[in-house]
Amino acid sequence: MAKIIKRKRHYITRFPVWFFVIIFFALSPYLIGVLGSYLTELSTGEPCNESNCGWMVLPFFTFITLPMGVLGLLVFLVIVLQDSLELKNTPK
Repeated sequence: MAKIIKRKRHYITRFPVWFFVIIFFALSPYLIGVLGSYLTELSTGEPCNESNCGWMVLPFFTFITLPMGVLGLLVFLVIVLQDSLELKNTPK
C-alpha cells in the first residue's frame, strides 16, 4: 500500500483533503440532485419530484456511491493508521 502520511505535516495537509474528497464522492448524487431540483423549482415555479424532474432521480445513485464511499473511507483510514504507527515507531 502506498504511504499517505509520510511526515507529521501531512496530518494537516493530506488527511483532511482526502477525507472530504471521499465524503463528497459518496454524497455527490444527493447533493447534485437536490441543488438541481431546487434551481429548477425556482425557475419554473413547479415542485420537482421523481416523476416530473430528472434531477430528483439522481439521489437514488447514492445507493451505489455511499457503500463505495464507506468502503473507500475504511481503506483510507486503515492506510492512515498504518502510516501513523510506522511514523511513530521510526527512530529520529
